[in-house]
Amino acid sequence: MDRNIQNVEQVPPVALEDASLSTWIHPTDGTGYIYYPKGSLAGFMLDILIRDASDNRRGLDDVMREVYHGTYKKGKGFGAAEWWGAVSRAAGGKKFDAFNDRYIDGRDPFPWDSVLPLAGMRRVTDSVVVPRLGIMTSGIDSTGVLIEQVVPGGAAAEAGIQAGDRLQELGGIPVTDPTVFEQFRAKYAGQEGGDLAFKVRRGDQDLVLQGKVRLATVTQQRLEFDPAAGERAARVRHGIITGTTAK
Repeated sequence: MDRNIQNVEQVPPVALEDASLSTWIHPTDGTGYIYYPKGSLAGFMLDILIRDASDNRRGLDDVMREVYHGTYKKGKGFGAAEWWGAVSRAAGGKKFDAFNDRYIDGRDPFPWDSVLPLAGMRRVTDSVVVPRLGIMTSGIDSTGVLIEQVVPGGAAAEAGIQAGDRLQELGGIPVTDPTVFEQFRAKYAGQEGGDLAFKVRRGDQDLVLQGKVRLATVTQQRLEFDPAAGERAARVRHGIITGTTAK
């Protein structure tokens, strides 16, 4: 969840409805695949709001079941009216017009400071020094991770990485490993100026480009349970963690 929040906040604001189309047209501003993490976060917020409004008696799963049985099982599709109607009923009549206007059809940042406390959670800010590459990437395939943007002056730019290259290995770590960037940060922590090899695919050529580790101080936020959460928020939190609702 932390990573999805950070991924969404690091790219230009884009409406979730527009982001679902961006997956197919591949914009170069880093929003090409933001639909997936942003969509999961929107669902997470809805689950919290529904559980809060119903005192954890209903959740997003109830909405999905209603829509499934009320439309698909009857041989028909559903639109926005059916969806938001089901959400409202699960939340005891609470309206979600403003939610849709601001966070689905609109570009407002997700209101974590007001939503997370409803589920007994909060965001904590930490400042850490970490290795940074200075690139923005998108989808991965057998030829590597596509590099969409290269930040001038960053480690990747200094090594000669170009937009359109496909990163295959980073410091000897294959990018097919789902923890490649976590391994990279752990391996090169505190090694400002150390040697760093990039293996990339450029056109029909495989290249090994030599660069240097560059460190940067970054602000990171993480989710944690709020020990001061009230009883209602604690019930909501328990329901989300266990996937259950109150009887």
